[in-house]
Amino acid sequence: MEQSMKSRVMILAVALDGPVVVTDSLTTFADIVWTPGVFRGLRHLAEEGIFQLAILLQREKEAFYAKEVLQRILDTLDNEGIPVEQVVYDDQLPLIGSPGPSPDAEHSWIIAVDPQTVATKAGMHPLPFTGWPDMVAKLSGSIGRPPRTARFERTTKETSIRLELDLDGTGKGSIATGLPFFDHMLHQVARHGRLDLTLQCNGDLEVDEHHTVEDVAIVLGQAVAQALGDKRGIGRYGFELLPMDECLAHVALDFSGRAWFAWDVEFTREMVGTFPTELFSHFFKSFSDEAKCNLHMQVSSGNAHHQAEALFKAFGRALRHAVFRYPGNDDLPSTKGVL
Repeated sequence: MEQSMKSRVMILAVALDGPVVVTDSLTTFADIVWTPGVFRGLRHLAEEGIFQLAILLQREKEAFYAKEVLQRILDTLDNEGIPVEQVVYDDQLPLIGSPGPSPDAEHSWIIAVDPQTVATKAGMHPLPFTGWPDMVAKLSGSIGRPPRTARFERTTKETSIRLELDLDGTGKGSIATGLPFFDHMLHQVARHGRLDLTLQCNGDLEVDEHHTVEDVAIVLGQAVAQALGDKRGIGRYGFELLPMDECLAHVALDFSGRAWFAWDVEFTREMVGTFPTELFSHFFKSFSDEAKCNLHMQVSSGNAHHQAEALFKAFGRALRHAVFRYPGNDDLPSTKGVL
């Protein structure tokens, strides 16, 4: 995997005037009047973890934007759990997403009272502001769409597993496999993949950890494949470049319907706590086989705990992007007509 691999980000550019505040002048703190529903609406979209949020200012109103008032607005949004990545003027839109990951204009949007001109210039989709409930309904990947859930129970002579999965969850995990470090890693997948995962596994740990890890991967892969259904509207591809202290993990996956696994990882020690690091590759290979996806993974050298955690976090985030359903899109992401 190329070290120079970059992600492409989906931008949600929200005009300050109208969608965020309902005033023409922002020269004093008293001028701040919030648009109804702005916190709930933006928080919902932010929590889906797909769009990078930018606040859009009008260059013609530059004299009416006091620096300290703008900062108060940004601080308030941050306190409400709404991260703003950029603040740009409308004549800067072609630069959005730089430096760093390039913008995915095809799946990026501009919300404004009259967004057509700036959206055309930026190559993004215009979305006229008609209230936050309407904006969330149009931009959320889950609202108004069939749920994507799966429930599995699998019992063999080696393990007994019960799993419930919601691909459109909020990152909640209730996980017990009898292997504490493995549980910790699976919680990372749930949290960073923003999927809800309930998993109970009773395995023959008196023999060793192998059967538990393998069978959990099998069931999780089958559950993801079942929950994805016909895969219409999904991103299909997901990739993440994720640092954790001294470690840098690369993960890319494709729900192509074909299993392929590439592993470029050398752990710096054989055990993390009581967990054998050799089983991590077996977990991801088994998942790839059952979910029928391409999965490529790489991590730099460093602390073995950090190596593993960076991989699982990056996997979760790549998974989230791959399974995300684009608003209003029911197309199958394949020229063959089948995945």
